[in-house]
Amino acid sequence: MKQFQNVIIGFGKGGKTLAGTLAQKGQTVALIERSPMMYGGTCINVACIPTKSLENSARLSAAQGGSFAEKAERYRAAVAEKRRLTAMLRQKNYDKAASSGAVIYTGQASFEDAHHVRVVLTDGTEEVLEAERIFVNTGARPAAPDIQGLEGNPYVYSSETLMEREELPRHLVILGGGYIGLEFASYFANFGS
Repeated sequence: MKQFQNVIIGFGKGGKTLAGTLAQKGQTVALIERSPMMYGGTCINVACIPTKSLENSARLSAAQGGSFAEKAERYRAAVAEKRRLTAMLRQKNYDKAASSGAVIYTGQASFEDAHHVRVVLTDGTEEVLEAERIFVNTGARPAAPDIQGLEGNPYVYSSETLMEREELPRHLVILGGGYIGLEFASYFANFGS
């Protein structure tokens, strides 16, 4: 069992900032993230930054005009650029947290009790961490409405999975008129969907 003054579950904005601050004050810190694809958190990897990257590319594409095939090619390039950007930011966030002195664990955390967290690491091994304080900073995930036929449908995407689609859809329906739905509608329309 490893002992820390602080264990932080979740590598998002709050978690990484708290880890750095506490480590700079000389406290021992363990930072746990379930997936190496989420270093830096929701905003950097599957929300704010990638959608703004796609939105910017869509506006540039709309200004260029052209055939659907030309727009589809620019869309593929935009998805590649989004991936490059998020990978770079993930690495920068990891490096910054690691250089602060925080010990980073990549795996699934679960509470054993008020001062112990079990981490099943990505290689299948397990560690139990003991801490005076445990902080939970677990981010967000898309929510799907309870509509018959949505679950398991290969033509239904969440906000996260739609951003990974490399082929520009000619047509799509977006459920939800909140800011996320509007942003997706805007950039797909600007790409020519």
